[in-house]
Amino acid sequence: MKTTLKFVGLGAIVLGLASNLSFARSAKAGLEFCNRSGQGRVYVAVAYPVAKNNWKTQGWLTLDEGKCGTLIEGRLNNRYYYYYAETDKDYTWAGTHSFCVSQQKFTFANAEKQCKGINSRWAKFRQLDTGRNAVDFRLNLE
Repeated sequence: MKTTLKFVGLGAIVLGLASNLSFARSAKAGLEFCNRSGQGRVYVAVAYPVAKNNWKTQGWLTLDEGKCGTLIEGRLNNRYYYYYAETDKDYTWAGTHSFCVSQQKFTFANAEKQCKGINSRWAKFRQLDTGRNAVDFRLNLE
């Protein structure tokens, strides 16, 4: 009988820890990227709508091999995001949607309409479906 009580007690502790871990994850919601590519350091930019016909881009999140980082912090407000990533070795994750990026860290409003400045250029972003009602999302770049 004592063994059963200890097991139940341990089970309750494990359940309690699991619920705390779930709570901690949802408290740190956001859009996370992980470099699982084997292609060296990865630089990530993201684009997303902030209003009707108004898109924002921001970057660069720098990820060494095997590392993860969050580009958008807080609860995700959109189902679809767009991302572009590149490495020092000229490997890219690109798509068909054009948004403006910069050579340095940046945040651009109206990124789908204008791309001005010496360090600015157009990049082709991939669509990312985070799912319905996603609070957070992790994408492994492979």
